[in-house]
Amino acid sequence: MITQNVQQPDEAQLFAALRAFMLEVLPAGTTVLQSRQNRTPPPRGMLVLITPLSRQPIGTGSTRYGPQSCTLLRQEQLATQISLFGTGAADAAQTLLTLWRDAWSTTFFANLVAQQHGMPRLAPLYADNAECLPYVNAQQQYEPHWQLTLHSQLTFSITLPAATATAATVHSVAADRL
Repeated sequence: MITQNVQQPDEAQLFAALRAFMLEVLPAGTTVLQSRQNRTPPPRGMLVLITPLSRQPIGTGSTRYGPQSCTLLRQEQLATQISLFGTGAADAAQTLLTLWRDAWSTTFFANLVAQQHGMPRLAPLYADNAECLPYVNAQQQYEPHWQLTLHSQLTFSITLPAATATAATVHSVAADRL
């Protein structure tokens, strides 16, 4: 029976890293939330919703052994939908698209990992083109709504306790005595 396992990164860590990126590059006052939250009223100003779409393995896994544990590693591709609402959404979508496709974003995530413990190291791969989608608010008014999908690579790991031998006693026995 497995008594404890540690999964890295978890969904909260991925959201925190992506949110940090959005807050860094979008205009001050932009609200960035994880999507699919019930009973959350929309804020004033521009709103960005982050929705995880898929996590696909992109390579064969590997295993690392330690004195008391083993860690299973797997490379994954993460697809994340970004929905932008409100005035400035079109410009913000183009900003995200341009920066995600540039080495600047790779440097941003490398620095984020170095500065904040527990942040996952995302490697931006590519972004789908931004699209303008219809959106009618509760007052039956059209509002700007742009959407794009960001693709990144990450290393997913599960660390499990493992029984290992830290010492062994070896006795030699003559082969003719067996």
